[in-house]
Amino acid sequence: MNNKGGNNVSNVVASLDIGSSKVCATIAEINKNQFNVLGVGTSECKGVKKGIIVDIDSTVQAIKSAVKQAEHMSNREIKSVYTNICGGYSTVYKNRGVIAVSREDKEITSEDVERVIDAAKVIAIPADKQIVDIIPEQFIVDGYDGIRDPVGMVGVRLEVEANLIVASCTTVQNIIRSVQKSDLQVDGIIIEPMGTSTIVLNEDEKELGVALIDVGAETTDISIFKKGCLNYTKVIPVGGNNITNDISIVCKISSQDAEKIKRQYGVANSNLIKNDEILKIPDLAGKGQKELHLLDIAKIMDARISEMLYLIKEQLEASGEYEKLSAGIVITGGGLFSIKGMLENCQNYFDIPIRFGYPNYIGVANPVYSASSGIALYALKQKRYSTVLNKSSKSYNDYDDDTYEEKKEENTKSRPDFIEKVKEFFADFF
Repeated sequence: MNNKGGNNVSNVVASLDIGSSKVCATIAEINKNQFNVLGVGTSECKGVKKGIIVDIDSTVQAIKSAVKQAEHMSNREIKSVYTNICGGYSTVYKNRGVIAVSREDKEITSEDVERVIDAAKVIAIPADKQIVDIIPEQFIVDGYDGIRDPVGMVGVRLEVEANLIVASCTTVQNIIRSVQKSDLQVDGIIIEPMGTSTIVLNEDEKELGVALIDVGAETTDISIFKKGCLNYTKVIPVGGNNITNDISIVCKISSQDAEKIKRQYGVANSNLIKNDEILKIPDLAGKGQKELHLLDIAKIMDARISEMLYLIKEQLEASGEYEKLSAGIVITGGGLFSIKGMLENCQNYFDIPIRFGYPNYIGVANPVYSASSGIALYALKQKRYSTVLNKSSKSYNDYDDDTYEEKKEENTKSRPDFIEKVKEFFADFF
């Protein structure tokens, strides 16, 4: 990353949130332990459908536009980014790694941490999948668990319990190619709930148990955190665009006009309409105007929002964690945020605590940037482990036409048999 202003950029990262309706870019830094957003940009994106890239060229155009805006605001030129992958299209595998501490004095070093996280990657996954991220849950030193950072401690045996984020090779490859065709390199791919949670949840909420509901344009991501870790993730194929489409179809007006009405006059509950007003909107033929009653629009929105809340609650109950969400629910994303009465409607529907979550840092306070800002903050916090991913997996930027087949071959290779694994394990201790 080049700094046009000449400041120290060692703690500066750039991130992309590639979504179904838009691409958001964020350039941020940590300065004196303070997270600051230096620049943001957003651009409409028509190359992504329900969280999956379907048109690389359109996605590239949106990336370039969003990045250009963020660069202009921050007075920096970026060369690489962290980006996201939808949580609902990823699978979380839990695994354990174990090694012998390497130093003679048995003091645990960052190299030991790298090796044990690398060891946790030894797991059988489907041939068409690959590991995109590793999230340590806890470290264990000589049987003592609950350790967040073992560096500097003394022990003989180091273990890690980690979540491995696994996604489709095709999905990952399309993300990488879109970024590379935008003249950028990929620093890392982060599962979206991990990034968003970093910016809108606090540590107490994640420890007690909380559901993070990220409502986008075409999808809603549902994630559950417990004891500080991501325990559950699911995507449902509905979002803010469904409300817009309903208004457009029922009222027979353009999607653009329907979106404007939703944002300017929309309410979450038809009971909130005290004085019915009449709006005059151009008809689809462009030859006249239609008269629309606000109460009718409110009823359309009410029906769709009720369905969305039902589907969210259904997934939370299916997870088996709904009754255990001591910290309740946090809703973020741009899909529902702007609708009047939405928070009160949610509070009435769910029988547990609920609030809206938004990035509250210098430079940004708009929920639209929750994901991209969260990715940046998460990347800055996790930089110490980035070498593990770089050393132990094929570089994101080495993808070519043969990579997919190489990855399939790599994943289908059998692991060492049990006797060989036992030999290798005990060899570390002698």
